[in-house]
Amino acid sequence: MTIFDRTMQLLHRTLDLREARQRVIASNIANEETPGYRATDLNFQDSLQSAQRGRSPVTLAVTRGSHIGPRGDSLQRVMGKLGPVPAGDLPLDANSVNIELEMAKMSDNAMQYNVAADLLARKFRGLLNAIREGR
Repeated sequence: MTIFDRTMQLLHRTLDLREARQRVIASNIANEETPGYRATDLNFQDSLQSAQRGRSPVTLAVTRGSHIGPRGDSLQRVMGKLGPVPAGDLPLDANSVNIELEMAKMSDNAMQYNVAADLLARKFRGLLNAIREGR
């Protein structure tokens, strides 16, 4: 039995990935005026959801029962995919950053980070209450 359930592990990994996405978005905003810069985004929702459902991003074939499987929790192995942001017509400087879109993504990502952090804090408060009640 573990004191930290899958929900807490999921929230922990979500916070890590949201923080990484925030850095990518901030980099896009910082390079808005850089000629030739291509905006990127960190996508992790699909792999995080499949890991949460118990499906690992990599499946291994085990030919003998004594073989050792992958180490660690599948949630901790979830990585985001850094990819280009689709751009329409590029301006003369060939910069694909749309500042309004990036600011909206940053706001949405920060809001989702705060929600996950609040949920994790509530889980820890619940554990703390259980510890205090057990005296």
